[in-house]
Amino acid sequence: MSWLKLLTKLTVKTAVKEKHSISRAIDLANTLRKLDKFLLEKGYCQPYLLTDTILWEFVSQFTDINGCQSIIKYAVNIWKEEQWLIVSFTPRKYKRTQPKIETISEELLYQIYKNLELFPPLLERLFRLQLVLGCRIGELIRMPRQCLKKEGDKWFLLRWIAKRKRWQFFQIHPLVAELVREQQKFIDAEFGSDSNFDKLFCKISASRNDGVTGGGRCEGRFTVKPIYLSQVITHKIISKWLEDFSHLADLRDKDGKKFKLTSHMFRRTKASIMAYCEAEDEYIAAVLGHSSLDMLPHYRKRSLERLEKEADTKGYVDMYGRLTSFKPKKRRYQRLAELLKVSTPLGECHRPTMLGDCQYRYACLSCDHHRVMLEDKPKIKADIKSLEKDLEQAKATEKERRVTEINRLLDLLKTRLQGLKKLQNIKGKKVNGS
Repeated sequence: MSWLKLLTKLTVKTAVKEKHSISRAIDLANTLRKLDKFLLEKGYCQPYLLTDTILWEFVSQFTDINGCQSIIKYAVNIWKEEQWLIVSFTPRKYKRTQPKIETISEELLYQIYKNLELFPPLLERLFRLQLVLGCRIGELIRMPRQCLKKEGDKWFLLRWIAKRKRWQFFQIHPLVAELVREQQKFIDAEFGSDSNFDKLFCKISASRNDGVTGGGRCEGRFTVKPIYLSQVITHKIISKWLEDFSHLADLRDKDGKKFKLTSHMFRRTKASIMAYCEAEDEYIAAVLGHSSLDMLPHYRKRSLERLEKEADTKGYVDMYGRLTSFKPKKRRYQRLAELLKVSTPLGECHRPTMLGDCQYRYACLSCDHHRVMLEDKPKIKADIKSLEKDLEQAKATEKERRVTEINRLLDLLKTRLQGLKKLQNIKGKKVNGS
């Protein structure tokens, strides 16, 4: 055994003891094996020949330079701490390419949810849980069977945060707790409540050797009764199920192109949904288990792109100055949908129902169902000027109630005006009176 093979074995064992993920340990072992092969080919047979220059010559061969240097840096630090080998290695900064953030569009999410029942119940629960939690798949498959606790009427779930290397309880919705309890009951029924298998999700196989029997390439594993084994399910098996599911469900994007679903897309979609809903960066990072805020601007960018797309087709601003793509609910009476949109002296009324009288008669500016568009901007500006003159007169005559009312109306109009300015910036258009 060469000196580097021995160091590889010891380093991987240390990584496992430090509770690194299985995939991290595998990457560590594979990278160090490649380093061993590289050194032999270059004729560096002795450990004292290993230098920063040689290590960087090795790292520069990889497409993912950042990932490779991270592994080498970790290994070198372990060697130094354990006094196995003292090697100098200084990570270098380089210009990163912008990561490709692959999320699941609304159209595809609809297709996926429509076909989720094709999966065996265990996998269906796995993917539902990943989407709602935003977990990495590696964190989810190592989740312990006894991961729930209840305090009063609140439920908490124990999660492993890989980047921070710690277990942590997160408060969850009762319906999420119900999903987890359903999976716990499944494992209890399959292996017994006193089984030594302590994970929430187990290995699933379409046959004894995880082959595909019966049906076509993508249908086989979905047509046979699955076998459940008291082993940890692997990322490779999950990826295969998702790949075949994409074929069987015939997932296609809005352009009709075939879509290949991966588990990490559920996590990214969770992040994009939270960003689109304007959740705080720190909250998103906490939910996803990010070690930093570096990735969040990319989700924000995708969220902005989606907002821009909606603004081009449905540019409304509500009473709070928020951009909205509100669309009246059509439901059964499709032909009457336009009647739900009523013109007012300023903007449009989008009440969700035609029945009953309006409690905000002659007070549209204070109504949640009122919307304005860019075309209304000149009228809003004119109304603001008119009200400002009325305000001066009211102050001069010391009419306090009138002053209060005018200030309230001015605030409502100025809030809408700010929202329209934001909408105009997104559309990149100039309108009369701007």
